[in-house]
Parts: sequence; C-alpha cells; structure tokens
Amino acid sequence: MVVMGINMCIHNVIQMKNKQIRMYTSLKLSIVALFLCSSFVVDAQVVEGMITFNRKTDWVSINAKLPYVSSEEADRRRLTSGNWENKGTNYELSFKGDKSVYQTKKEESSGTYSWRKSKFILVRDYGKKTKKDLREDAGVDMLIEDKIEKTRWKILNEIKEVEGYLCMKAETKDTIKGQTIHAWFTDAIPFSGGPEGFGGLPGMILEININDGDAVTVATKVDLETPIEKLPIPKKMKGKKMDQEKYNSIIEKFIAESIEGRKNPFWRIRY
Repeated sequence: MVVMGINMCIHNVIQMKNKQIRMYTSLKLSIVALFLCSSFVVDAQVVEGMITFNRKTDWVSINAKLPYVSSEEADRRRLTSGNWENKGTNYELSFKGDKSVYQTKKEESSGTYSWRKSKFILVRDYGKKTKKDLREDAGVDMLIEDKIEKTRWKILNEIKEVEGYLCMKAETKDTIKGQTIHAWFTDAIPFSGGPEGFGGLPGMILEININDGDAVTVATKVDLETPIEKLPIPKKMKGKKMDQEKYNSIIEKFIAESIEGRKNPFWRIRY
C-alpha cells in the first residue's frame, strides 16, 4: 500500500510538471506570435527619437579565445588583468522617418587620459535600402557605400526587459569574424533598426551581445519625446571608398594575417 501510494504521488507530480511545461511553452509561443504579428503594422507608424547605448568589450575573454593562446596563457592574462573598471563607450542612435545615424556620443572632457576613439559613423536610409558607413579599421578610414544587406535572423523563444521595454531575442552569425550575435528587440518602438548597424527585425534593437559577453551594446536611455528636426548626419564623410564586399575581403585578410602572426586582430579592427 505504501509503495502504491508513493508511485501514485510520483505520477501526480510528473503530470503536474508536464502540465506546467506545456503551459510555459504555450506562453512562449504566444509571445512569439504577438511579436511577429506586430511587425505587420510597424510600417504604418511614424516614430522618431534618440537612444543612447553603452558598449563594453571584454578583452580578456577575446584574447583567451584566440587560436594561438594556450589555456595557461589565458589563465595568466585573467589573473594579471586586475579589477580594471570598464566604463565602456557611449553611442547615440538618432532616427526619424525611414533614416537613422549611429555614432559615438560627444562627451565633455574629464581631464583624465582616455583612448583615442576610432571613427565610426553608420548612416541608414531604409526607404532607399542604402547605407553609408565611415569606419576606421586597421588604421585606414574606410567609407562603405552600398545596399543594406539582409541579416538572417532566427527569432528565439526568450524574452527580457531592456531599459523598461519588453524585448525578444534573435540570433545571427558573423562568419568573417567567427561571432554568434544575439539581439534583443522590442516592437514597442516600431523602427527596424538598432545599434552597431544591425536591423531587419520587427522593432528596435535595444541590446546586442556578441559571443556571450565579449562585446555588449545595451540601451541606457530611450528618448521618444524630444522632437528631432534634423538627423545629425555629418556633411562630410571622408575615407577610402568601397562597397561591402571589398570591405569584407579586407577585414577577412587582415584577421587571417594577424592570427598567422600571433597578433590579436581586434586591437585594430572593431570586434
């Protein structure tokens, strides 16, 4: 009798657990459907605003993953890195209508030493499906003018809150840099853009996470109230002109040569 009672109790617990799993799965699928359905009305809404992002890079982790770095060397670097405070770099994404510009935020000088920031300005015209990017990589100012490439996103069944907005998770890959990229986007801001040049999702991207924390760009302030009369797109963007394919070939070659020479390529190109 005791054994039968125990078995019955176990059976009931398993049934309850399975029911909870089914309910949780159903909830996640419903959320996915809600986000995807909302994408059909994004184009019908007009939105403008400015979002401040902070980008932090974990150089110890990036170095540890380089193919020529042994596990012993990686551990040594972790121990000698100390407790350096990584405040990151702030960027601003301004958007209005079907255009946006993403660039380094101008900060007041603190009077202390700081690293020189590389040139980085990303302009998007979603109406014309074109982009104009000024990037300083490998010591060269490069001006990339091309069509906006289509990112292959895979929407996942995960949600979280970012800067007060309910966001959903999506994933893509960068085969040139060997990166897995996760984006957190919200349909509450009906603009198919985001930081670091990413876009193509049914709503604004508020966080980009590369390789599980190696580089994280997250929204720290969202302003949809202050009117934007004109996007702060620089009048002159000077650099070596090229298309995206040419830029990709330069970066791919630079990474290969740096790794062969046992150097970290990401000291001189954006991770």
